[in-house]
Amino acid sequence: MLGSILVLNDRGGVGKTLLTHHLMATAMLEGLPVRVVEYEVNERLARLFGPEMVEHRRISQDFTNLMGAGGDGFFEYWDVIGPELQRGGRLYDFGGNISQWFFNWAEVSGFDYYVGDGSRLTFMVPVTVDLASLQTGMATLERVATIAPGARRVLVENGVSGSFSQLDDSHYARRKAEMVEREGLTVINMPPCSAPAWARLTGHRLDEVATMSREDLIRLGMTPPVASRSLIVIQDWLRTLRQALLPFLSEAFRPSGVTDPALIPRSGRPGE
Repeated sequence: MLGSILVLNDRGGVGKTLLTHHLMATAMLEGLPVRVVEYEVNERLARLFGPEMVEHRRISQDFTNLMGAGGDGFFEYWDVIGPELQRGGRLYDFGGNISQWFFNWAEVSGFDYYVGDGSRLTFMVPVTVDLASLQTGMATLERVATIAPGARRVLVENGVSGSFSQLDDSHYARRKAEMVEREGLTVINMPPCSAPAWARLTGHRLDEVATMSREDLIRLGMTPPVASRSLIVIQDWLRTLRQALLPFLSEAFRPSGVTDPALIPRSGRPGE
């Protein structure tokens, strides 16, 4: 049976959409079937990939008011996600301040009826070195354990705001180490792209960027030397992230019986 991957952290600006974008691009390049659901105020991935690939579930002002008012109307908004998680095969991107409402729904709506202990679910939580990001990220991981104790939890350290090595002696680092050792948490890195051309490519699909040539970058206005250097850096960056993300995607979205054993660690699950 297919699984589901959920990308979430209520703190904005931590790289949720970028991580989802990388997951989508990797799945497409590897030929893995995946449907994407975007819970966002504004269309981001749906605008980039089109509605045939990404379903945008808009967080409107009416919905925000509904969340504040409570009542069953709020929960009915989320009821559709239960059967979807039961069927599997979807990748969910939760915008900032959205996952708390998903958790509230799950805690009172018989979440285990749809997903059991959550063993077919993977929750990926990106964080930066920003203190608020770390606090909400760790709280999210802990809340996941309460609604789906069997789910796979992945902490994604996004280095865009600085290196995580500066946190080696922090409470965050100690708690992370404890969760890795005792709770099976997996930690992966999402380094920023240092290529000079990256700023000109942020509006492009990563699956298309992965196949660009030097001439493509020159047509975007770069000189041949800059284009050549950028291409090397970009391809290495994308390759590194694909290698890190593919085991989770393969486990969740590759139909039973066709899994490539080379993609899965010997224990059978990423990070175990």
